[in-house]
Amino acid sequence: MVNHPCIVQVRDIKSEKIEIVRNMALKRNAEIEDSKNGLDIYFEDVNEARKFISKLRKSMRFKIKMSTKYAGLRGSRVRVLFVYSLRGCR
Repeated sequence: MVNHPCIVQVRDIKSEKIEIVRNMALKRNAEIEDSKNGLDIYFEDVNEARKFISKLRKSMRFKIKMSTKYAGLRGSRVRVLFVYSLRGCR
C-alpha cells in the first residue's frame, strides 16, 4: 500500500486559533511551517490529514478545498500529493 503525502494549508484564521491548530498538528507528528497568511502542515499520509481535518472541524468553522498534484512514481505506482486548503469563515 502506497502512502500519499498531504499538505494542509490553513489560512485566514484568528491568531488565537493558530496555536490550537499548531498544537493539534504536533500531536499527530506533522511538520509545520509558518506562512505569511497562516500555516502549512505536512503529513506523510493523507488519511492522517483527513483525521486531523475532521477533529479540527469540531472546534472551528472553515471552508475546505481539495486538489491533487502528481508527485512521481514509486516502483510502478503513481504517487499523488494531496493539498487541502482550509480558509477561516469570517
